[in-house]
Amino acid sequence: MTTTSAEKAEVDALIAQLSSSQENEKKISSSPDATSSSSERKHIYIRQNSGSNSTAQFSGSPSDPHKHLLQKNAKLSKKNDRKSRQGKGRGLAKKGGGGGNFTWGSIGSELLDEYAEDFDEDDLADLQYNNAKEKYLAETALTVQLEQLKLIENFDKDIKPIIDEYFVNGDANDVAQSLRKFDLRKHGDGELLAYIITVALEKSNVHKELISRLLHDLNGIIFRINDYINCFNTLLTTLSDLSLDNPECSTDIGKFIARSIADKCIDNTDGKYFARYKGNVKCAKMQAALDKAEILVTMGEFYFLNNIWGARSSGFRPVRELADRMNFIIHEYYDSGDGDETIRCLKELNVPHFFHEFIYELMDFCLEKNTERAQQLTIALLETLTKTAIITYDQLKTGMLRLFDDMDDIQLDVPNVYEQLQSLIKQLEEKKILNQDITSNIPQKGRKRLTSGDAK
Repeated sequence: MTTTSAEKAEVDALIAQLSSSQENEKKISSSPDATSSSSERKHIYIRQNSGSNSTAQFSGSPSDPHKHLLQKNAKLSKKNDRKSRQGKGRGLAKKGGGGGNFTWGSIGSELLDEYAEDFDEDDLADLQYNNAKEKYLAETALTVQLEQLKLIENFDKDIKPIIDEYFVNGDANDVAQSLRKFDLRKHGDGELLAYIITVALEKSNVHKELISRLLHDLNGIIFRINDYINCFNTLLTTLSDLSLDNPECSTDIGKFIARSIADKCIDNTDGKYFARYKGNVKCAKMQAALDKAEILVTMGEFYFLNNIWGARSSGFRPVRELADRMNFIIHEYYDSGDGDETIRCLKELNVPHFFHEFIYELMDFCLEKNTERAQQLTIALLETLTKTAIITYDQLKTGMLRLFDDMDDIQLDVPNVYEQLQSLIKQLEEKKILNQDITSNIPQKGRKRLTSGDAK
């Protein structure tokens, strides 16, 4: 294809025009006003691409085809941008670039901290503000809670009723809930623990066993290891005063220390608990208590330490074992008629909260024997037990009501049990052993239902 001279002339003219325009641009860019004019064109370009309703045209702005092309490219760029549409974050890849939804992420990403991702300044400021707010609210709530707690004014007035109630029901959780109502910050040096153990020193071995269990149950909930160490340190240094009322307190304190070590309330790794008192013993009673505890611990038989107070021979037997023991006492009483020996055996069991079982077994035995002698022995024993308050009226009532509930089962072995019960209850009421609140619950013998076979 050949080109004409006219076409060559047009091409040369266009080349010359382009060359002249490039030289003009170089001059303008080298001039002092180049920067200001460039920023002005940029400002005009931004004005045109903004959401403004102005339709005015500015000099130096791109032509309509060029502007349409720029806007289209900007939309494509925004579509492929990683930044959040809500303006949050820095647009970094999720899960370290290890995948999208329903993927585990890159290897090792599970080891990253929850807040290990990069934050921009706004997100970091928001995070710090939220953390500070949560901390402030938590501290405020704790302060309000502490202000609402009651102060312990007197141990005998505020704490002793709680311990006495625990001696009855043996519920350590109830003790913990009651102690949480008090502000214990002023008594965190073992003073409260020392008082609780002092109360047990004046009681029997059963109560000491209960306190040993309480110390174990409250460990980590109400008290800490330092509280136990400070507690026993207080008791050891005041043994001279304690021994005035409790001559055997040195041995008892040693047992409490050994039991606390066995229950992990005190850390005695490599004998470090006893090492702290080497050369710091203040009196002979203190040394005797430490020697007793160390001997018991070095024996290494923690099963023995768990029964250090002889709990197996007291009120911590299984229910079935206690019931069997009570049945044996009742049979011995029926054979010998010795009420004093029966009372001694009951006291030895030391389970006043379980004496309702003795009432139930005694009445059941009397009804099964169905003899005049059995009735007289039963009435005499119940009269002695209630008058001497060995068995409380509540325990008597509980045992009798249990018996009333089982009358239908007892009737299977003793057909005339309802008649016997009426006679026995009448005599007990005359002796003022039973009151109206018990006798009013006596069950009545139901009428026999006739079946079709009986009707014929």
